[in-house]
Amino acid sequence: MNKIIKASIILLILAAFSTEGVIAQTNVKSKKPKKPKDYGKSFFDKDAVHTIRINMHQCNFWDSLVYYKKVMDSIEIAQYMQATVNINGKIMHACGIRIKGESSFEFYPGKKKAFRLKFDKFVKGQDFEGLEDLNLTNNFKDPTMIREKIYLDLMHKHGLPAPRATFAKVYINDKYWGLYLVNENIDRVFLKTRFNDDRGNLFQGDPIANFVYLGNDQSRYYLRYTLKSNEEKNDWSDLVRLIKKINDTILSDEEYVKRLESSMDLDKLLKCWAINNLIGNIDAYNMFYPHNFFVYHDSLTLKWHWISLDGNYSFAAWNPIMNYPQLIRMSVMVPDSTPYNDKRPLLEHTIGKNKILQKRYLAIVKELFYSDFLPERMNSVIDSLALKIRVSVYADTHKMYSNTDFDTNLNSTIGDPLDPGNFIPGLKGYMIDRRKFIEQEIEELSRRLN
Repeated sequence: MNKIIKASIILLILAAFSTEGVIAQTNVKSKKPKKPKDYGKSFFDKDAVHTIRINMHQCNFWDSLVYYKKVMDSIEIAQYMQATVNINGKIMHACGIRIKGESSFEFYPGKKKAFRLKFDKFVKGQDFEGLEDLNLTNNFKDPTMIREKIYLDLMHKHGLPAPRATFAKVYINDKYWGLYLVNENIDRVFLKTRFNDDRGNLFQGDPIANFVYLGNDQSRYYLRYTLKSNEEKNDWSDLVRLIKKINDTILSDEEYVKRLESSMDLDKLLKCWAINNLIGNIDAYNMFYPHNFFVYHDSLTLKWHWISLDGNYSFAAWNPIMNYPQLIRMSVMVPDSTPYNDKRPLLEHTIGKNKILQKRYLAIVKELFYSDFLPERMNSVIDSLALKIRVSVYADTHKMYSNTDFDTNLNSTIGDPLDPGNFIPGLKGYMIDRRKFIEQEIEELSRRLN
């Protein structure tokens, strides 16, 4: 059965559900008076655990959410159901809700799945403090529930484009569903607030966004990246030009840097990569897998920006090939061994071999290493976040790990540290052990590059 026929059948089924009230395809204009928008600043800056109440009145709403997730994903259509959403007392009717995620859906036990809320899906112009979407993530593979929060906060502290994040107790039909990390979506609001521009091309670096040059035919890149803006125009020529420039190996180190820097904000890219490495964010382009990022082509400056996200595997929460002693000895430049064996030109032609960029990157690593990654600073952040969420974590009966796991993993490894894929390093312990190797490597690299 081809994709078009399959999609038609699915849409007919959805129409049948809609007549029973499972999905109401309304599109009315909001009549509420407009208030000044801060685009989530007060929400994300508030030092508190928020409360989000979701009410769904459809019969068997959970079965329907799971059904749409599984079936609609197969034809690449995001199907939302209606819900009333109350965030800290602000009520929004007819919002869209759907289950999101891949591993966090397939392998997270029970009903604590990740969700996306879309406030303007059924009511045109409806938003929450200027935001059109929010993601509720379930902290998959993280007993501490603070890995991604630490990661994203570090990005923001250093002025790097990344989603903001905060915590919320989530209730569905008055039942406590658990503690979630709430972060913003990478969408036009994100682009406008970060770059003062939302007209450029936004590409998601999934599923295999390695920046290998495949020729000038843009269709050859369709299965490696996902265009998230200007879809109707569907012009990938700017991305193809960037990839071609990245793969130009006949230039000298100086010429390569000058040419690439005319197209990319290189210093911010290098700082993103340094944080990935130092904090052990395994599931990232410069670490184990070439995905989990966006690149945006700013139509004002004509430069490309690297956007980081998905830090739930920070502090080496999961990896399939290395034991603990191998993890803490990963090179601070380019990891020595990864599960991904194909080429990654953007990594290889920059900090992999370009002496100028290696020096710049090493300077960034040293700056971070002797500031944010000092044990006393990192431990203070860990303790503060753990104290803030501990009561909400203990009350969360849908979480993936026990209360004991939560407390233990703040400091120590859970599982067998010699069995790859079957242990989760403790936050404080991992940073202390990794620092010993990094400090020695920084000294060796400084001597070699100078």
